[in-house]
Amino acid sequence: MDNYVIFTDAGADITAQICAEHDIRGVPMDYLLAGQTGTFSPDSADREAVCAKFYDALRNGADVSTSQITPFVYESMFAPVLDGGQDILYCCFSSGMSATWQNVQSEIADLSERYPQRTILCVDSLSASGGQGVFALQAALNRERGMSLVENAEWLRARAQTVCHWFTVGDLDFLKRGGRISPTLAFLGGKLQIKPILVIDKEGRLQVTQKARGQKASMQNLITLYKASQDFGDADHIVFVGHAGAPEAGAQLADMVREASPAGTEVQLIPLSPIIGAHTGPDMLFVCHFGAHR
Repeated sequence: MDNYVIFTDAGADITAQICAEHDIRGVPMDYLLAGQTGTFSPDSADREAVCAKFYDALRNGADVSTSQITPFVYESMFAPVLDGGQDILYCCFSSGMSATWQNVQSEIADLSERYPQRTILCVDSLSASGGQGVFALQAALNRERGMSLVENAEWLRARAQTVCHWFTVGDLDFLKRGGRISPTLAFLGGKLQIKPILVIDKEGRLQVTQKARGQKASMQNLITLYKASQDFGDADHIVFVGHAGAPEAGAQLADMVREASPAGTEVQLIPLSPIIGAHTGPDMLFVCHFGAHR
């Protein structure tokens, strides 16, 4: 088996336990919350406590923003691995939602010159949140079954378009600030309790696809979409269900997914990271998995 390390970044939602069990390493990202800088990594042992505190602050009106990963951070994460004689497979945040993909390319070019005997392969997941988390976990499972670095990268690239993301949000103002919905829709949605259903499209961008009235209807829509695309193909039968500071609703949605899943499907409940939550707000829910189509 090839001797390589798998990285993903803080755009991915995945538990610290999964990262530890499958040796997935996180590239951290910074965010600014109420004027204070925080750093978040998917493999941080305290990620659940950090997420809970983050969404409490948002509910209390705290301002938030995120920043891109700098070349220095990539250098600090990748160089020790290369010095240790190992290669790297990096499952990157969607190029359609962030400049992270572009930023890492120049750093990989520099590191490749410095370490010509080593290989660094970066795969654009075209995903975020739980979709990127499932993507990174699948990469680790492929490695555990003996898939080489090159074979694994090729497998992931060929199936990136089959990672499905189904989202609903609680506060439309966050989507309005990011230009995802119009101010009119945000205003009317707040008055009428309209919950948009969002997806990540083939270009890796967040899009509104449906609308539902009330949380119950929006959760049922997520299940309908999940069932309609429920074809794992040659990927593992794993579904990530997530919540933004709403553990009870997240647990309810996870139970609904289990009821709608084939026998043997593994369902993981995961708190949404501050990196994604800064743009979607508290009470967001998601269902992510490999499936038939986006």
